[in-house]
Amino acid sequence: MNKDPGRLRSFSHGRWLFWLPALLRVPLQRSLEGHALPVGQLQKLFMDNSFWGRERRLAGLLRCLRGSDVIVSTWDGDDLVAVGRATSDGIYRAVLWDVVVRQDWQGRGAGRAVVNRLLAAPAVRRAERVYAMTTHGMGFYQRLGFHEEGKQRLMLFRKES
Repeated sequence: MNKDPGRLRSFSHGRWLFWLPALLRVPLQRSLEGHALPVGQLQKLFMDNSFWGRERRLAGLLRCLRGSDVIVSTWDGDDLVAVGRATSDGIYRAVLWDVVVRQDWQGRGAGRAVVNRLLAAPAVRRAERVYAMTTHGMGFYQRLGFHEEGKQRLMLFRKES
């Protein structure tokens, strides 16, 4: 397979479309946004390329997409190669979530295309601070202009099952 970054195309997706049944959503995404984002393909991308996303189910993925302010996917033709989403209050804070790149496309610009499009979205662009949480991708985010914040600490509240 030819891994030419020039073949990649990125698309933004409106969260409101994820409230529609797939039979309506997919054709509307194609006509309004240029490309559909089938949730089954998103689930496969997570399962195959992230340790933290392997257990995500279709219903949960739909719910998180509906709650996102910005959703971006990057494609090589009909092959989903990268995705990411963001939430934002539109003025003070924004957070990048679930940036995943298919392993055979890592280092070829697919992740950069997703993050750059997320950062350019109005809800994220207007925020004073943009956060990205990562386990193994610090170098990737640093190359895109992020830096490690020493004054703040990530706190986690674990809910009992």
